[in-house]
Amino acid sequence: MATHRIQTPASKATPRLTPARPVAVDPLTTKELLTLRPLQESDRDAFCEIVRASRDLLDRFSPLHRPGESDEELFDRYLQMAIDGDATGKACRRMGVLGDGTLVGAFNLNEITRGLTWEADANWWVDARLGGRGLATLGVRALLRHAFDDLPAGLGLQRVTCSIMPENAASRRVAEKAGFRLQEGVCTHLHLGQRWVRHEVFVAAPPAVQARSA
Repeated sequence: MATHRIQTPASKATPRLTPARPVAVDPLTTKELLTLRPLQESDRDAFCEIVRASRDLLDRFSPLHRPGESDEELFDRYLQMAIDGDATGKACRRMGVLGDGTLVGAFNLNEITRGLTWEADANWWVDARLGGRGLATLGVRALLRHAFDDLPAGLGLQRVTCSIMPENAASRRVAEKAGFRLQEGVCTHLHLGQRWVRHEVFVAAPPAVQARSA
């Protein structure tokens, strides 16, 4: 599959859309190849481009748009969700970026809870034109490392789950390579677009916990 380089043109700054607090990037760096960082206003054109290029695949497995929502409106909502997630501590939403500035896709921890168990739900999507290069696996591994690293560098979580459609073989391979394990007999139904779809549930835990349960 050909590799497409995406140039990110300058765009107008939006002062109000500023991360509520600084976000450490170093713990989310993977072998100097892929870095996870917050979405920025300057990513607008590149984000919309990869969403357009990946729309068919996204609509099948991970619909991003609300009914009638344009790519620009989706970007605005995505940017605000990233800001709100950092401000409240309830999400960690990041974009994968290569060293040359190419935007790869999104890697998210949602519904972060700190009760009896500190946990979150993960999801991700990658530019369809960059598939097959292992970038999704690198990004998910980096996301999990950040999730399980102790505070304050990481999030100190004890468990991360993800839900994947059985026919989404590519995401299943990514999850397993990154350290998720299928929960046999456990499934959930998620509302995607206009339909409810069955998903299998995968769980990841910190390396020490994984070793004890193996």
